[in-house]
Amino acid sequence: MKNALFVSLLLLNLMCAADTYGAEDFSDFDVHYQMGNEYNKSDLIDLAITEYKKAIEINGYSAKVYNNLGVAYSKRKMFDEEVAAYKMAIDLDHTYEDAYFNLGIAYGSKGMVDEEIRTYQKVIELDSKSSEALYNLGHAYRGKEMYDESIAVFKKAIEINPTLVDAYFNLGVSYGKKGLLDEEIQQYKKVLDLNPNSAEAHFNLGIAYGEKKMFEHQVGEYKKAIAINPKYAKAYKNLESTYRKKGMKEEADKELSRYNNLVKH
Repeated sequence: MKNALFVSLLLLNLMCAADTYGAEDFSDFDVHYQMGNEYNKSDLIDLAITEYKKAIEINGYSAKVYNNLGVAYSKRKMFDEEVAAYKMAIDLDHTYEDAYFNLGIAYGSKGMVDEEIRTYQKVIELDSKSSEALYNLGHAYRGKEMYDESIAVFKKAIEINPTLVDAYFNLGVSYGKKGLLDEEIQQYKKVLDLNPNSAEAHFNLGIAYGEKKMFEHQVGEYKKAIAINPKYAKAYKNLESTYRKKGMKEEADKELSRYNNLVKH
């Protein structure tokens, strides 16, 4: 019943659009394409796929339809079909940045990191200011343990978008993998400047301070992570381990008890 009402409203909207722009400018292709888009946005994915395919039957040379079809396939976890759709969009338009970007995401979801890296590099060739592509490329480099490369592109992403919190966080992780603890700590602090409620940044700060043997700072950061997220099991466990290493048995036992209560439920 809800789907039928949705379709009726959608058709009414399309008729109004045809009146506004002129029926001659609103073809059968446009109707199926726009219906596919509306279904896609409303997570009526099977209907979206059907409409995109109908649009392609009318005009098989529209890169945007293949790209959006790929997005619909991604929601159905239909990886092979998703990739084929993005590649078709790219074949039709070699400068289609969104299709390359989406293809990179698809490769990343399957752990195909080499293909993911090449695809994001292509996005950056097309748009050197794409902070999102630079960020995703940095993530892919880190997955290959290419930490110098990941650091370089995370920095570029931050230059373009200084509010990209995840880039600071992952830059910190990359510094940590190289043992650059001061630089790592600096990045987590920047995360907290932008998002004071990041339990993960406090947790990672605690680990970094532990590597530097800064016990009070380490404990303080784990406690801050727990204050933000009282169900953060790993923070209790690390706090327990930290106390135990310092011979603080009573405090360690309390944190272990809290950890055990969390993981049991």
